[in-house]
Amino acid sequence: MRVLLTGALGNIGSHTVRALLEEGHDVVALDRESRAARKTAATLGERVRVVWGDITERASLRAALEGVDAVVHMAAIMPPHVEKAPDVAKRINVDATLALIELMESSPTARRLVFASSAGVFGEIQDREPPLRADTPPSPTDDYGRHKLACEHAIQRSGLRWTILRIAVAVPTKLIGAPHDPASAFEGSPDARVEIVHPADAATAFARAVACEPAIGRILNIGGGKNCRLTNHELLNEVMSAIGIGCIPTEAFRRSDTPRFYGDWVDTEESQRLFQYQRRGLGELKAEMVEGLGVVAPLIRLFRPVATWYLLGMSPYLQQNRRADRSRRTG
Repeated sequence: MRVLLTGALGNIGSHTVRALLEEGHDVVALDRESRAARKTAATLGERVRVVWGDITERASLRAALEGVDAVVHMAAIMPPHVEKAPDVAKRINVDATLALIELMESSPTARRLVFASSAGVFGEIQDREPPLRADTPPSPTDDYGRHKLACEHAIQRSGLRWTILRIAVAVPTKLIGAPHDPASAFEGSPDARVEIVHPADAATAFARAVACEPAIGRILNIGGGKNCRLTNHELLNEVMSAIGIGCIPTEAFRRSDTPRFYGDWVDTEESQRLFQYQRRGLGELKAEMVEGLGVVAPLIRLFRPVATWYLLGMSPYLQQNRRADRSRRTG
């Protein structure tokens, strides 16, 4: 099949291009043009047609949909950038998806849609028994989760042959240049449950979903499985220690009576049965992070105290938590 992939050069998207090719598909890759994007696109090969465009413009979508049999829709703006630009985020995350659905419904060929949703639709408060199932009622607590849920509902009402995949935490393997706010790492409670998935494994799930008839009309969770379940504190320290930064104290994290993190451990038994995608774990993820840092990795280790101090300085909670602890001890 010829598959349109939106957000094709993002964290999971860049892996998904290759996974689709491995599954025997030809790819139309839609993304915004930039110097870095052109550099990445140059490595994709002749079976990938790159379309530079804006997902919020119907003209870009029409051009990308020409001659396409299926769509994997990944383009989105992620937290914390959603909160920083709410109007832009809604246009990208919701309005563009609604336009894509409408154009696909009028397309003579592009009737198959695989949509990248998020475990964030379950909300931030971990007040339910894990792992969360696909039929666990969603209760989003931020705009990103609400955006994804609105898209899910629109897709379910459509006339398309759809599959919705809710992704757990897909940690980027390339830290340099990743569109991430380091301070956001401290927003979850230290004891909050986190399930990670290697972005290449998530990509395999999306690529295999395209031609998977039993997945049509299904909502499925995508995570790394039981061996990829940690707490937020454990995850951050595992990653930081791998790249050469010292231990991060629990005082650096937001505190709350109930563990807080977007999503939770998720039930992936059915998605793994259908797609057989869980191949990598935390060890592979950390090794690829270090490899991606290149010559920067030994420098981080050399200046470990400074690097640790710098990262801790990004926590908005460290000093207030330490003051509160001192007050309790002396009170």
